[in-house]
Formats: sequence, structure tokens, C-alpha cells
Amino acid sequence: MPLVRIELCNFKSYRGHQIIGPFKHFTSVIGPNGAGKSNLMDAISFVLGVKSAQLRSSQLKDLVYRGRRLARARIDGSEPTQDQEAEEGSDGDEDQREGSAKRAWVLAVYEDADKKEWLFQRTISITGASEYRLNDHVVTYAAYNAALISHNILVKAKNFLVFQGDVEAVASQSPRELTRLIEQISGSLELAAEYEKAREAQERATENATFNFTKRRGIAGEIRQYKEQKGEAERFEGLCQERDELILRRILYKLFHIEKALEANARDIQTKSKALAGLRREQRVNDEALETARAEQAKVRAALVKEEKKVKKAEKAIESKEPELVATDEKIRHSARKVQNARNLHEQVAKDEERQRAKLEGLRRDLQSVQRAADEAAEAHRRASQYSTSLSEESLAEYRSLKAAASMLAVEERQSLETLAREEKTSLRTLDQLKSKVEELNTRRSKLSDDATSQGAKKDELEQKLASLQAELAHAKQEYENQQSERTRINRLETEANEKLADVYHRLLQAGVDRTESEREAKLKETLASLQRIFPGVRGRVVDLCKPTQRKYETAVSVILGRNIDAVVVDEEKTAIECIEYLRTQRAGQATFLPLDTISVKPINDKYRSFAKGARLAVDVIQYEPAVERAMLHACGNALVCDSMEVAKYVCWEKGQEVKAVTLEGTVIHKSGLMTGGRSTHGSGKKWEEKDVQGLIRLRDNLKAQLQELNRSKPRGKADENIIGEITRLESAITLVKDDLNALKLRFSGTKDELKHIERELRRLSPELKKADNAHSTLTSRIAALQDVISEAEDGIFTSFCAKIGVRNVREYEERQLKVAEEESQARMRYDQQIARLTHHLFLPHTRAQFEQEQLQLTQTRLVNLRKTQEEEEAKVTELEKEKRRIQEEIAEAQEALEHLREGLDELSKTQEEKNKAVEQAKKAHARSAKNDEIEKLALERSTLYRKCRLEDIRLPLLKGNLKHVPMEENLREEVAMDIDEDEEGTQRPKEVQDYGIEVDFDALDDEEREDNSPEMLASFDASVSKLSSEIERMAPNLKAIERLDDVEAKLAETEKEAEKARKDSKNARDQFSDVKRRRYELFTKAYNHIADRIDLVYKELTKGKSAPMGGVAYLSLEDSEEPYAAGIKYHAMPPMKRFRDMEQLSGGEKTVAALALLFAIHSYQPAPFFVLDEVDAALDNTNVAKVANYIRSHASDAFQFIVISLKGSLYERGHSLVGIYRDQDVNSSRTLTLDLTQYDEQ
Repeated sequence: MPLVRIELCNFKSYRGHQIIGPFKHFTSVIGPNGAGKSNLMDAISFVLGVKSAQLRSSQLKDLVYRGRRLARARIDGSEPTQDQEAEEGSDGDEDQREGSAKRAWVLAVYEDADKKEWLFQRTISITGASEYRLNDHVVTYAAYNAALISHNILVKAKNFLVFQGDVEAVASQSPRELTRLIEQISGSLELAAEYEKAREAQERATENATFNFTKRRGIAGEIRQYKEQKGEAERFEGLCQERDELILRRILYKLFHIEKALEANARDIQTKSKALAGLRREQRVNDEALETARAEQAKVRAALVKEEKKVKKAEKAIESKEPELVATDEKIRHSARKVQNARNLHEQVAKDEERQRAKLEGLRRDLQSVQRAADEAAEAHRRASQYSTSLSEESLAEYRSLKAAASMLAVEERQSLETLAREEKTSLRTLDQLKSKVEELNTRRSKLSDDATSQGAKKDELEQKLASLQAELAHAKQEYENQQSERTRINRLETEANEKLADVYHRLLQAGVDRTESEREAKLKETLASLQRIFPGVRGRVVDLCKPTQRKYETAVSVILGRNIDAVVVDEEKTAIECIEYLRTQRAGQATFLPLDTISVKPINDKYRSFAKGARLAVDVIQYEPAVERAMLHACGNALVCDSMEVAKYVCWEKGQEVKAVTLEGTVIHKSGLMTGGRSTHGSGKKWEEKDVQGLIRLRDNLKAQLQELNRSKPRGKADENIIGEITRLESAITLVKDDLNALKLRFSGTKDELKHIERELRRLSPELKKADNAHSTLTSRIAALQDVISEAEDGIFTSFCAKIGVRNVREYEERQLKVAEEESQARMRYDQQIARLTHHLFLPHTRAQFEQEQLQLTQTRLVNLRKTQEEEEAKVTELEKEKRRIQEEIAEAQEALEHLREGLDELSKTQEEKNKAVEQAKKAHARSAKNDEIEKLALERSTLYRKCRLEDIRLPLLKGNLKHVPMEENLREEVAMDIDEDEEGTQRPKEVQDYGIEVDFDALDDEEREDNSPEMLASFDASVSKLSSEIERMAPNLKAIERLDDVEAKLAETEKEAEKARKDSKNARDQFSDVKRRRYELFTKAYNHIADRIDLVYKELTKGKSAPMGGVAYLSLEDSEEPYAAGIKYHAMPPMKRFRDMEQLSGGEKTVAALALLFAIHSYQPAPFFVLDEVDAALDNTNVAKVANYIRSHASDAFQFIVISLKGSLYERGHSLVGIYRDQDVNSSRTLTLDLTQYDEQ
């Protein structure tokens, strides 16, 4: 038998040392809910090494028994004796000792196939320490677990137990969870970490090999490229020389014709001076119109500002009225509340008056009725006495003589009777005193209870009132805090807005948006817009035509672009010259132009695109239109953007590349190897932020408007004063209520203390009263016995006398006469007491009636005062409503005035717009009156050609002078922005332009080129230059190819070694990954194939019956057959006589049967020697329970043991043995009983 028995001590609900078992092939564990069945399941799991989180406890120490013995009430209700109390006290100490156990342990006795017993024991203490024992020897958990694994008991996979609720979890688990379950069973999950590690190693090795292969291929490509470029160098140099000669001839051609044009224009100026004088007069007229329009504009602007001030003043007046209106509304509401309270109090006082009058009338009626009853009772007693027994004089004398004779009989008894009578009177007096004292205490207790109840109600009322006042105070304080927080918030927002406004001003200042810079930039942008409108070939500035792909590249790109960042890109050189002329005439400053047709563009070396990781060409990190590509290539060249300084050093210094490298921070390593660092003078990318200057201006205006709105929305001071007054009133009221409540609590506690004292007195007097009552009863019985003896003696003497007067004995006569007298006396006393009490209430000066009269008078006085208060408050309400209407009328008038002012402001704004339009028209007319000066344009073009020759190192043939005398670009304004000399009539003289002392030698031009000044000739030069430039650009030779060839070949050899090593590492990693993948696949598929083959057989066996002898159908399907452990496994089950449906659409019982089939199939793979199931049949009906029981019964054997916890009789009746678990309430512990059912199999 695999699992023979379980021994446990102080484990969970099992107190002390208990032995559970022996277990048979099929053992059923039964018992009521809460008896400890699942704790037995936890004990088996615990001893086999399952973690505490799966044992329904957060910590291991929670598994130690912590029960207490329950107290047992006595059935007969008698009090325990002293000995019994001592005995129970000792039991309680023992239970306390046993209930505080320090440790718990569970021992499992297991028998293997060779009939050898194994003892597995696990101990836990309340400190959380755990100990493992194997065959009575302390071992480590690893050795303990290894012994379990040797018997195919897998703790991690839990292939030996199914907890309560696991069946539902199995039925509803996802495909991925089912895959993980089979991985645990198969053991392939243990290879998951090794699998992931091998796969990552393979990916890294493959990536490294790919990188080295790519690197080697790139180097081989460089070698081929260098070899190819070597042959192109000589042809490239020849083409460059030919192109330079053509460019020189073209420049000479243009300079020659510029000189001729200058001479011709000088003659034209002299002949057209008269026409120019007229144009000057027209210009002065336009200037005067412009000044007049500006003056009108200034007047309108001043009027507009004045009206705006009036509007703001009206708005402030309205704002000052609004708090007064709010305060008036609050006063009206307060007065209305006071009026309503006065009315309610008036109604209550009237009701009290009516109630007091009714009470007085009731007292008078009660007095009259009691007097009548007393008279009637006296009359009735008088009549009854007439009919009572009376004796004649002879009979009375006979009675006396017989009484004297009887007194001589039973003398001792009479003496004893007198003594007992005196004692009985004393006892009766003591008993009456005790009874009266107890009655008085009960009355006092009742009154104090009523007082306590009323005081409790009053206390609750005061507490409610206090809570209400505190709530109102909290609300008022919250409102005050809200206003303070609102003021603080507004102040904070104002501070933030001021900070933001200061930051905006600072950023505008940094961007150059101060007064002088703003005018210059605005004029520049206006001029650029005019250039784009007038000259179609103007495309815009470089900074506007390109944009970095990411913000981190802005600084580096701005450094690379340098002075070209503000250069204007145009289509043709002619357009650039015309734009320069326009700038000169408009006095709009200077600018650099990049003609797309003539700028020199060096070819981009593609090797730098992947030369080093972290380095990329500048042209690759900017976005631009294809049409301006030449300008971008000219501005950026082969410059590299590097992620860090290390990358830049690697490219320029270690690899020796003559290229400009710029880091993201703006540090530059030049081609010569020099380094420029520190803070960039290029604005660190702020050139692109110039597009946001208008946004900053709008933000500035918005912040100003926000500050004005915050100033208007600040809470006013009067509202704070009202709230502070309300808070002060509420705090005073709360103080009064607290004082009343404290006083009431003191009275209430005093009443309670007095009640407790009365209760103690009553408990003290109760035994005395009982003792006095018993003593009186004893005396009464003794007196009755003596009285019987005396009565017998008297009956012998009074026999004839009693017969004569018609009574049974003389005592009857005496009792009758005495009873009549006593009844009359008691009736008289009772009525006298009632009359005195009512008279006391009606007529005494300090009685309750007089108090009620006084209260009525006080109430009527208060009612008169309340009526006066009500009238006064109503008058106040009327006055406040009038004040409110007056304030509302003032606000309406102010709003109407504000609307009129706004209408006037709108009209003035329209007028201002009209004047602005007039100014713009005057500006345009003034611009049209400015004529181009062809001489200056030609001189500027000649200077441009000189500068181009100097910049591009073109050797221009000169007769005299030197190109070094030609100023560079930064002096453009000084050389072109000179004033035009005018005579007194305003006419122009021929412009004296600067020739820099240079005289060009034009001998290289032939006669045809000197005579022909047509655009076709210039176009032929351009076409030839463009053709040669295109051919040169297509060639893109590397003149240092020979020098670099040896270095690259050595680098190739080193790279090949690295690539070979990377290939071997990749192969090893791939082989290792394939091995782990194969082993994991084999383990998984072995388990999966076994379970897939068994699942249908198990499901058929669980579902077949008379109606469906073949049973249902169940099967598993893989989502990924190549790597099944990386995907899910779908479980399909089709019950008998039903069509196929998803698992989610099956009923609860069908899901349970399907889940059990899956569990049995999984368990059949590397099965544990025993299988513990906890209430797996909870969702099954009797039919399915019987099928499951038959399946377990048929498969239970020496090698496969079932232990099932169940509440279904149709299951546990099929077992080989029963283990019953019950709760022993005497010791508060779970107990077990074992029954062998195999002895009843034959029966």
C-alpha cells in the first residue's frame, strides 16, 4: 500500500498526537463541513513539501494548532462546588498549556513497491522554522525532495493531489495555462530558463556574426571603390581644369559687359535727370501722405486708449456693486430664517398653553369625583353595619363570663402565644420596614431610570445640536479656507503667470525680440515675403527649408550650417542679384543667397553613412524638399553628426578621416584636427525657434489677459468679514452647547452612579428581606399552632353560645366584627389621602398647578415679545429688498453705460483699421516711387563676381590691383548701402561706384564674345560648365584612394579574423540552442502524446452509460506544432449525444467530468503512487458521481492509490475504507475514525 497512514501533532485543527489510517487502495474521507477534512488534505500537502501559500495560510506558523477548550454549561443549573471549581480550574490550565503549542509536525508512512517503509516527517515551529526528517534522520529540503522524486512524487508539478476548487480552475483555464501544466508534468519547464538563455545567446552571436559580415563586406566594398577611384583621378583632374577655364571665361565675359553697361548707364543718368526730378517730387508727395496717415492713426489710437480706460472704469464700478448685492441677499435670507423661527416658537407656546389649561381642568374633575366616591363609601359602610351581627345585654354578659372562663384554660399556650405575638409584631415591623425600604428604593430606581432616559435623550439632542453646529462651523471654515485657498491659488497663478511672462520676455529678448531687434527682424521677414512675392525664384531661408528629424540634432545641425543657416535659397544667380539690388534700394539690410544653378556642391561620400555606429551624415538628419537638395548639400557637405565625443574622436583621430564631426552638444572636430567646444555661438538650435516667436507674442498677450482676469476674480474683503463673523457666532454657540452638554453629562453620570448604588442596596437588602420573611412565616406558623390549641379549649366552652347566636365558633363572630371596623377605617384613610393629594395640587401656593399658571403667564409674555420681534424682522426684510432693488438698478445702469462705451470703442477700432489701410497704401505708393539704380546693381554684380573669384580661388587675369582689396560678405552693407548723391533740385548725378583699384585683362576674350551680349551666349557658357560639373559630380573620385588602400586592406584582414571567430561562436550558440530546444521538445511531446492518447479513453470511460455505451469524445490540439511549449493547447470535449461546443458553453457538471478526465490523463503520465482528491465531485449529479466512483474503484491498486474527500454517498460507498472526521467540542479538536469496508464486499 503506497500511503499507509498519516501521523500528525498539533497541526491546524488536530490537537495533540493523532494517527489517521490505515489507507486502502480506495479510501474515502468523509465528515461534516468544518470538521477538518481539508486540513487532512493540507497535512498531506504539508508533509510532502508544498508551500504554505497553497495550504490556505499566509505563513507556516499559522499551521500550528491554536484552539481552546470550550466551556460546558451544567445541565442541572446548580452552582459548582469548591472541589468542582478547583477541578475545572486545573483543566483550564491544562487546556491553556495545550492550546499554546510551540510546534507541529506531520509524519507520512509510505510503502514502496519492495514493501519497504519510508518515513517522511516535516516539523514547523511558531517562529516559522521548518525541519525535514527522512527515516528519523534530519535532512535538507533538497535531499527530502530528491527522495520524493525518486518515488515519482513531484512537488512542483503537484501530480499527487487536487485541491478543492482545482477542478473548476482546470475546466476554465486558458490554452497557455494548459501548456504550462503539461510543461510542469513533463519536466520541460525546468529547461525554460536554459532555453531562453540559449536563444538569447544565439541571437547575440548571430547579430555579432551579421555585424562582422556586414563590416567585412563594407571594407571589401571600400577596397573595390578605392581601386575604381584610382583610375578616375587623372580624368577628374583634367575635367576640373577644363571646367575652371570655362568658369574663368564666363566671369571675364560678364565683367567685360558689366564695364560696358556701367559706362552706358552713366550716360543715361545725365540725360534722364529731369525725369528723375519729377519722380522725386512725386516721392515727396507720397511721403507727406504717409506722414499725414500716420498722424491720423496716432490720433485714433489715443482716442481708442481713452475709451478703453472708460470701459475698464465702468467694469470696476460694476464689480464694486456686486459684493454689496451678495451681502444684501445674505441679510434677507438671515432675517427670513429668524421670522420663520419666531412663527414656529409662537405655535409651540400656544400648544403649551392649551395643554396646561387642559391639565388643570382634569385635576379639578378628579377632585370632585374622589369626594363623591368617599361620601358614597361612608354611606355604604354605615348601611352595612346595620346588618352586622349584634348581641343583647344578656348574651353580651354571657359572652364575657364565658370569655373569662376560657382564659383560665391553656394558660401556658396563651403565655407562649403572647410572647410569639410580640415577636411576630417585631418581625412584622422589621419586615414592613425592609419592604418599605425596598419599595422606596425601587421607586427611586424607577424615577432615576426615567431621569436617566430623559437625560440621555437630552444629551443626544445636545450632541446632535453640537454636531450640527460643528458641521456648520466646519462648512463656514471650509468656505473661508476655500476663499483663502482661492486667493492663494489666484496669487500663485499670478506669480506663475508673472514668472511665465518674465520667461516669455526673456525668451523674446534672447530671440532678439526687443524694440530694435524686433523692428529689424520684422522688416527682414517683411522684406523676405516681398522677395518671394516679387521674384518667383526665391524659395526661402535655409532654416525655413530644412528641419532636424529629432530635436536632439538641432544644436549640431545649427553648428554645421553655420553662416548658411540664414542664407536665402534662390533658383538662379540672376534672381540672387536682383534680390540683392532690392535689398539695397529698400535699405533692408544684408543677406546671403545660394543660387541652385551655380553653387558648387561636393559629392557626398556614401561610406560615411555606415562608417561608425553613432555617426551619421548631417544631410541624413534633416528634412527638406528635393528641389533644394543642392543647397542643403552645399551647406552640410560631408559633415557628420556624432552621438558623443568618443564617436567623433574615433572617426577623426583614430580612423584619420578628414571630415568635420559635430557632437550633439555642439563640439566640433574640424578637418584639420582642431577642436572647438564650449557654448555654441549659433544659438543651440534657436534658429528653428524663430518660427515660434509669434507664438511667444501670443502667449505674452494671453498671460496679460489672464493676469487681468485673475485680478478681477479675487475674493472681496467683505465676504471674508461676513464669514469670519459667522465663524465667531458659531464658535460661541458651540461653547455654550458644550458647557450644557458637560453639565448634563455630569448629571447623567451622577444619576448612573446613584442607580448603581441603589442596585447594590437592593442586592444587599434582598437576602435580609428573604430572611425576615422566612422568620415571620415561622412565627406565624407557630402562632397558628398555639392558636389551634387555644381554639379547641375555647370551642368546648362556647359551643352552646355559638349555636344560640348562629355562628360556627366564637372566632367567626370576633373576626366579622373586627373586619367591618378595619374595612371602614381603610376606606376612610384611602379617600382622605386622594383628597389631600388633589387639594395639594390645586390650592397650595407652591404646588404644580400654581407653577403651571406661572409658566403660562411667562409663555404669554414671550409670545408678545416674539410677535414684536417678528414685526421688526419683517420690516427689516422689506427695507433690505428695497436696497437690493436699488443696487440692481444701479448695476443695470452701469451695464448700459458699459455697452454704449463698447459701441464707441468698436466704431473707433473700425476707424483705426481704415487709417491703417491708408498708411499701408501710402507705403506702397512710396515704394513704387523708388527706382532701381542700374549702376549700383551692376557694381554689386561686379563685386559679387570679384568675391566669388576670391572665395573659390579663381585666378582672374588682372592688369592692376589685387582681389584681396575686395571686402568679404560681412561688409556688404557698407559697400552697397551708401546714400545717392543729389543736387539741389533733387536730381541724381552718376553714381561713383567702388572698383577697388582693380583692372581686369580681357585679352582672353575673342571678338565674338566681346560683341555678343545676348543671353544665348551666357547660356552656352552655363551649359558647358553645367555639363562638365555634372560629369565631375557623377565621377566623385577619391583623390586619397591610393593612400587609403593599404590601410583598408590591413583592416580587412583583421576584420576577416573577427568574422571567422563570430561565425564559430554563432555556430556553437546555434548548436547549443538546438540541443536545448530538442530536449525540451522531446520532453514536452512525450508527455503531450501520452496525455493526448489517454484523454479520449479516460473521457469515454467516465461518460459511457446505457444510453451512450460509446461515451463522449475528448482530444487535445496544439496551436504550434513546431514549438508547442511556446503556444497554447486547446482541450475539446464533446459529451455523449451532444454536438460539438466550446468548453465555456458546457454545463458545470460536464466541465467537471471533462476536467477530471484531463486530470486522470495527466496523472497517468509518470503517475505518483497515490492520488489525493478534495471534493472533486461537488458539481456532479449522482449518475456522474457513480461513474467517477466506478472509474476510481476499477483503477485503484497496489501501485495506484486513491484518497478522496467527498460528501457524496454514491462515491464513498464504493471505497475500500472510510476515514470519518468529526469535531470533538470537548477538546475543540478534529478527531478521526477508520472503517474497513472490504469486510462488507461479500455481503
